[in-house]
Amino acid sequence: MSSEIPPTTLTQKLENLIPYFIMGLFILIVQAGSLWLSATEYIASQPPLENPESVGYSLFYIFMMLLFTAVIIFLIKKNKTLFIKGIIYFVIAMVLYYVFIAILDKAIGLSMITEAIAIIAAIAFAIFLYKYPEWYVINFAGLMIAIGACALIGSALSYVPIIVLMILLLIYDFISVYKTKHMLTLANGVMDLKLPIVFVIPRKWNYSYIKEDFSDDEGEDKTNNGGAVDAAAELKKKKKKSDALFMGLGDAVIPTLLVVSANHFIEHDGWISMPALFAAIGTLIGFAALMYLVSKGKPHAGLPFLNTGAILGFIAGVLISGAAVSFSLGF
Repeated sequence: MSSEIPPTTLTQKLENLIPYFIMGLFILIVQAGSLWLSATEYIASQPPLENPESVGYSLFYIFMMLLFTAVIIFLIKKNKTLFIKGIIYFVIAMVLYYVFIAILDKAIGLSMITEAIAIIAAIAFAIFLYKYPEWYVINFAGLMIAIGACALIGSALSYVPIIVLMILLLIYDFISVYKTKHMLTLANGVMDLKLPIVFVIPRKWNYSYIKEDFSDDEGEDKTNNGGAVDAAAELKKKKKKSDALFMGLGDAVIPTLLVVSANHFIEHDGWISMPALFAAIGTLIGFAALMYLVSKGKPHAGLPFLNTGAILGFIAGVLISGAAVSFSLGF
């Protein structure tokens, strides 16, 4: 009897690629949604930072991210999962409030009623998410959170400190995945909490993220992305292969910050500036390269690919368009 494995058909190959296309689509949705939200009157009218071009903010954000990561890892080791959920759900509700109030302001205008509706909606959705963290609820929440965070930060911080932050994060991501491997510890601890820190792409429509158990993995193959909390870009169980792929929100958020910032701080005609457009395209090219390697079954840090693609795309857009940019590194 022959023991040869039958060759994979073209249809099977295409089916295997669909989850990766969906991941790329999520990044595209975050980019487009963030650009739209950042241009709404409510977000655009938020008080600006004292000096949005200061790279001091980059150092502040990276310090806060390292501190937050250390605190979460400490709480995981102490089994303080309820406290972790409390912190993250508070942040979720805050970001959702800004998203809902900006949409309501755009639709019907800002008033005490719309503010009350936004607060109630943000709290209600956070509670619903806590009670029923199924994959489609997680994905919707992840999109709203990613879009809100990118719009708020990208429109408040200029492209120079954003680029510095991206470079620091890609270095950190490389070290935390390939050297210290502490991001894998973070992934192991938070995936089973069913928090909206990842996008979940089912391989089968009857897949349930609620029933997925990550707690007893003896071995895992993870492709890690950067970000404050999000850790797994793809997770597969060796005991039992998961029926879903996972992409952390950081893969979508971090490079999109540059897209929004380049569009907000560089003068242009039309909906999007050339540097922002090319940063978005560069992100997707970097993502395609990352997914090609991930499809080979090898774990890789995500941000070195995504951030590099976004930064190179931004530079290409500046050179092609001749946009006036400032590269002051003032603190």
